[in-house]
Amino acid sequence: MAPQGCYVAWADIRNTGYSSSEMQAVLLDKARVAVVPGLNQWFGVGAEGYIRISFATSSEILDNALNRIHSTLVNI
Repeated sequence: MAPQGCYVAWADIRNTGYSSSEMQAVLLDKARVAVVPGLNQWFGVGAEGYIRISFATSSEILDNALNRIHSTLVNI
């Protein structure tokens, strides 16, 4: 049976000075968190400037990942 949906959030990163692809690379490298960049070819016009974060996991794992993202962004 195919899943009928997923849990994702679109995070606005337009004020960071990073493109969606750059932010994806920074978070993967520094925070060890995988996100999906808002690329036009995947999500259409207007997706640039956002990253997609899946939160279909336990609250413990999500809290840990969000804390790592926060720590990374505060220090760049």
